[in-house]
Amino acid sequence: MNTATTRTESPRDAAFETRKAGPIRRFVDMVLVRYASVALLLALIVAFSFLSPQFLTNRNWQNLLVVQSVVTCMCFAATMPLIVGEFDLSLGSMIGFLAMFGAYLGEEGFTAEIVIPGMLIAGVLVGLINGLLTVKLHISSFIATLGTGIVLSGVTLGISNGQVLFSGIPKLLTTIGQGRWLGLGVSVWLTLVLALIMFFVLEHTPFGRRLYAIGGSERVAFLAGVPTGKMKITAFAVAGLLVGVGAIFALGQTGAGNPSFGPELLLPAYAAAFLSVTTYRPGYYNVPGIVVAIILLAVGFNGMNLLGAPFWAQPIFNGAVLLLAVVTARAESRQIKN
Repeated sequence: MNTATTRTESPRDAAFETRKAGPIRRFVDMVLVRYASVALLLALIVAFSFLSPQFLTNRNWQNLLVVQSVVTCMCFAATMPLIVGEFDLSLGSMIGFLAMFGAYLGEEGFTAEIVIPGMLIAGVLVGLINGLLTVKLHISSFIATLGTGIVLSGVTLGISNGQVLFSGIPKLLTTIGQGRWLGLGVSVWLTLVLALIMFFVLEHTPFGRRLYAIGGSERVAFLAGVPTGKMKITAFAVAGLLVGVGAIFALGQTGAGNPSFGPELLLPAYAAAFLSVTTYRPGYYNVPGIVVAIILLAVGFNGMNLLGAPFWAQPIFNGAVLLLAVVTARAESRQIKN
């Protein structure tokens, strides 16, 4: 038998063939795989610019960015447990609870000096509970956070009696949610600052490197001396803090606590988090990728809204983008292995 005719192509051979490809082919592969979300974002912006004259107006983009500040905080919160290999399914119920908690404190006459720290501390405490249930009691993060979310939904209904609370919201919160500075919403500027802090912490500090190490292999990280349990609990606590920031933005934007608010933000947050692994640092959850993904989802739904798309188009678009994220992430993973 002629072995030369039966030899299969090895990953090394595939990598060699990729390197042999011309510069145009390599550029196309890079755009289609590594920067698919960026290419899709640019394509949507161009398409909606021609299809709707309102799309590129300052007012439309200002409103779009203000609304996405809440979703961005949710996505940052979802990313923290994801980096260490866990999930937090309580995020939607948590932001609804924290916004209602802030509205309740405001209705009881407390000032912003109490309401804002109270919301942030409550978020951290819920995150700590999630972390302790997962790490100390060895409950699957799916089950633990799902249970926490159900409890929070009940507490939200309890403190609000199923009613919208709108009286007594501190003025500082509405200034944060509705105020503008240099043409952009205050919440947008604060979200940009938060993104820079997240980027620095995750990319340039030992804390961030340890989180990624745990997500890569918890056992290897533990053997290397990383306190994996404490780091996981901290990741959940930071997620709660970030949800608290998002709740402050949401309460300030609406000026009221709504008992039904929150759960609908869980899918966009995770869709953007998963889509982030296809941009900037393929295969890793990262802040620049999250920002691109958030804008992509926002532009898509905003453009469809301006074109008169029905209300059920948003979950279809979010789901389609999530599938795109999974496909491109798998393609990028195969390319890296080769």
